[in-house]
Amino acid sequence: MNSDGLHSYARKFLAENFGLTLEIPIRISKRMKSKLGAFQIKYQKQQVVSKEIVMSHTFLVNNSREIILDVLYHECVHYALYTLKKPYRDSDREFTETLERLGIAKTRSYKYKGQAYLYECRKCSYQFTKRVKGYNKRYICRHCRGKFTYKGTVAAS
Repeated sequence: MNSDGLHSYARKFLAENFGLTLEIPIRISKRMKSKLGAFQIKYQKQQVVSKEIVMSHTFLVNNSREIILDVLYHECVHYALYTLKKPYRDSDREFTETLERLGIAKTRSYKYKGQAYLYECRKCSYQFTKRVKGYNKRYICRHCRGKFTYKGTVAAS
């Protein structure tokens, strides 16, 4: 699904459920690995500079349309409540009640599916996967303090 498709689904959802128009961009990020989606507000000197909804490219490629739309709608609820000057954070009661009313999943309802990178310790052969490339350049093994070798990519689920 591309950003135009996401935009049209978000516009329709906001109009039907909140009577709002979507006035912020939806961006697809290839760098986003730890989150599936996010409603981001950027401040500069306590002034709002920009707002956007960001979706993970890896998440979009590796999940079904239903799951993608559920996460998009979750971010749209953040945006709608923020626009209506209501509590919009994940821990706020009004936000969770709105999600329940609309039948949308809460944060961390879906597991990450996508690509992970396999690393191995040169000394003790300890193996693990990370969603971050270049881990071997910054960290050492906690078991033997050895250096890591990058072994390749694997499917993460």
